[in-house]
Amino acid sequence: MQYILVDIADRENFYPFTLTRSLAEGREGIFSFQERWEQYLKEAAGVFTVPYLQILYPQLAALKTDAPLYFINITCIPNKDVVDAILALKEGEKLVSESGKWIATKTKERSLPKILLGDLPPIDFPNATFIMDAIHLLQLHQHFIKRDFEWIQANRTSIAIDASNRVVNAAQVFIEEGASVVCSNLNASEGPIYIGKEAVVMEGTSIRGPFALGHKGVVKMNTSIYGSTSIGPYCLAGGEIKNAIMMGYSNKGHEGYLGDSIIGYWCNLGAGTCNSNIKNTAGPIQMWNESKQIWDTIGQKMGMLVGDYSRFAIQSSINTGSYIGVSANIFGNGLLPKNIPNFTWGVLPGYQFEKVIEDINNWKKLKGFSITEGEKTVLKHLHHLSS
Repeated sequence: MQYILVDIADRENFYPFTLTRSLAEGREGIFSFQERWEQYLKEAAGVFTVPYLQILYPQLAALKTDAPLYFINITCIPNKDVVDAILALKEGEKLVSESGKWIATKTKERSLPKILLGDLPPIDFPNATFIMDAIHLLQLHQHFIKRDFEWIQANRTSIAIDASNRVVNAAQVFIEEGASVVCSNLNASEGPIYIGKEAVVMEGTSIRGPFALGHKGVVKMNTSIYGSTSIGPYCLAGGEIKNAIMMGYSNKGHEGYLGDSIIGYWCNLGAGTCNSNIKNTAGPIQMWNESKQIWDTIGQKMGMLVGDYSRFAIQSSINTGSYIGVSANIFGNGLLPKNIPNFTWGVLPGYQFEKVIEDINNWKKLKGFSITEGEKTVLKHLHHLSS
């Protein structure tokens, strides 16, 4: 292994999602960040992250060798030109953007500060683009769905679309082997529609692209989905969804609105739960920035960011521009607070660690999984910080 994806420099901009996992596992469109980079590199890549998360990505044997390795900023958006520039690096050189932002380094060095900040000969690459933060993910969402769809079409063949469906622009609909899509409305006139392996789209569903449904994802009967939306692997989707990302293994299985939002892994939205994505005044929205510990003004439309393992009770009403931390068990009357920290019980601190682990494991068992020792260690670290 000669490629190492580094998420340390900008990971705080992607809270709450990078509190519990590397940005390498961040998923929008059809693929994760790591999967997309590996497609361009044509080789598996390792992950280098902060120490408490590295337990989820076992230390790489490659780091213990004396061979030069390519260290790559995972927030840089990969394309053929940037990969060619990375591969052209000589040992001891680093690639930087026009503004001086680090892209990649080829080196035998293993000290991360020296890799990122060391006095190495810089090579400018003026056309690099970066994902800046979690909200930027929503702004780039359509781009990634379309890019990923083109890659899929170039490498695989869709199964036939069942005749029971009503389809607009069938050339932009791709259904993987083992998937089931029947009696649904599929409109790919404004963007592609991708249905992953063994996924299910139940009858009565209406989907307008761009849209991606991951491996073993399920869209329930009469669901209305607008672009740009990504439903990750093993997710359950129902009700009305617009411009949203569900990264993986999460549930929104009932009626209620989800819009302009990102939901992390292993979350659950109870029946009737809705989020607001625009203020009654149509004025600017303020949202809590966890890394800066300030309220940012972020524009006119924004729903919520929801960290891994967090769950909402039935009929939850979620305010415009809400930040939800990790493993919060949320319930309460009226509009919920806009900033709900890690390990909240109801709307207050106090979710005990043993109960956290027990409840996460119960939810994982519903999908045939169980919590890992690595996950427990990460959550224990975060729980200690919140105490």
